[in-house]
Amino acid sequence: MRADPARFVVGDEWVYRLRDNSASERVRIVAVTTKKTSTRVDVAFVDDPDRRQENVPAARLRFLWNEVASFDELMANWQRIDNADLDDTEQACIEEIFELLIPEDVATWVHRPVEFATAIKDTAQLTKIIRVPTDEILAGLDWFHHEGADIASPAAALLIAEAACRAHPQPVLDLVIEQEKKSRHKCKNGGERLSIDTGKQESTSPEWEYYWYRRLDRPRHELLRQWCGRRAVTAHERMLAAEAENQRLDVLVTDLIKALERAGDETMARYYAEQHERDRITPWTARPTIDRPLDPSEIPVREVRVRRWWAH
Repeated sequence: MRADPARFVVGDEWVYRLRDNSASERVRIVAVTTKKTSTRVDVAFVDDPDRRQENVPAARLRFLWNEVASFDELMANWQRIDNADLDDTEQACIEEIFELLIPEDVATWVHRPVEFATAIKDTAQLTKIIRVPTDEILAGLDWFHHEGADIASPAAALLIAEAACRAHPQPVLDLVIEQEKKSRHKCKNGGERLSIDTGKQESTSPEWEYYWYRRLDRPRHELLRQWCGRRAVTAHERMLAAEAENQRLDVLVTDLIKALERAGDETMARYYAEQHERDRITPWTARPTIDRPLDPSEIPVREVRVRRWWAH
């Protein structure tokens, strides 16, 4: 976003930092240049013996010099919480979970000056959503209060996203299943992507889609499933009950098939026995299976003899 050029008055002294972690320098406004999408400022370095001048982006001038103490304290706090590096998979999962489960007016993550730092705006509501006390999330982490929000290190975003998955696993698992269905279709038939060169949609091959699925989507899905799997004992009890009910129904179907045989209806008995065995739902069939596309040389060839219908 372009800085408002009206803020800068020739002769005023501002705080300038070359980078966020650089030292603060006092500069005086010499001239302001407004462009279509940006604002540049000519400044003179007051404390420099040579009184050097530079043309700098207006975004690098954030506070007047009389507020340098509070600005330095703020930047020191940002540097203090910049102590956790998240990999690409963790970042992608945080983005997805915050968008799915956590409203922006409760908590969000920010890009600057610390990427994926967490801004907690409503601690009570966040506790209700993730079912973990916010104080417990912040315990042991670096954080500070700024503009009505608790700003915590990127590790807080990871803990909040994981806790949200444990508290609300079903929407997350439904989202993963839906995404895997789309990935399976693309890995079989190819898809489309926006071309960087032309800016238009272009077709992609199944091999290209499978490469990016393995590199980006599959690690993200597995991490989300891992977060959802760390659930309460009640979920384990539901799993045991489902397995026991499945076994009971399996015995009941077997007894009914035998009853058909004893009644003399062997054809229907064989039909139901075959269907019962063939259509079983197992852990391997309950979720979409995404296979790599086969090379034409790997596709088996079946020869089927047919009777010629045309005359000699």
